[in-house]
Amino acid sequence: MWQEDTKKRSAVDHSEMVDLSFSVDCKELPYDHAYDLSQAITNNMPWLLEDKLTGIHTLHGPESGNGWVRSENEQIFLSKRTRLVLRIPRTNIDKAKKLESMSLDVLGSSIKIGKSNIKSFLIVRDLICRFVLCDENETEEDFLLGVKKELFSKGVLIKKAICGKAKSLTINGKNRFTRSLMIADLSKENSLLLQDSGLGDGRIFGCGIFLPHKSVDAVSGFKED
Repeated sequence: MWQEDTKKRSAVDHSEMVDLSFSVDCKELPYDHAYDLSQAITNNMPWLLEDKLTGIHTLHGPESGNGWVRSENEQIFLSKRTRLVLRIPRTNIDKAKKLESMSLDVLGSSIKIGKSNIKSFLIVRDLICRFVLCDENETEEDFLLGVKKELFSKGVLIKKAICGKAKSLTINGKNRFTRSLMIADLSKENSLLLQDSGLGDGRIFGCGIFLPHKSVDAVSGFKED
């Protein structure tokens, strides 16, 4: 799916969600840690489960391509720059900050949570989603058509999208099939809307959360011409 667009548009940030980023002290984690990380956090803050748009980003090491490329090693080695990020409504920032100074046990690894800071969404052309829950029997073409249909229902018209590699995640003891996804050449409004609303189910397990692709510039370099 790849169509050129020549229309000019502008944007104002009306996003209801925001990323709250915590420093962490943890040496390594298994790659497939999304469910267990979610359980460890929501056991301490069950209110996170009340809003289906609330999400918990999975953790990634410096060589993982921000989660777009899966490491050949099943263990993820984390650096001091690694951050735990919650995507939450702006109204819940103060409640979420209570995670600071907690220690979590995730699959036998200790994660010590440090200070947090607020990260508003970057307005960029290209976004990636590390994990989109989908049917393992679905073709890539049908998957992209489903993505296009769901996003159209939210008022987002996409013209450039590609899949990454298929991956499986263990969620509540079951293997769930996922695909990574990049959506390119978005308008400013749609870039914000996708980060605000996400795609599909499973935000609390790190699925359906859009992030800026590392190769793109922020709004200061975003020209729609």
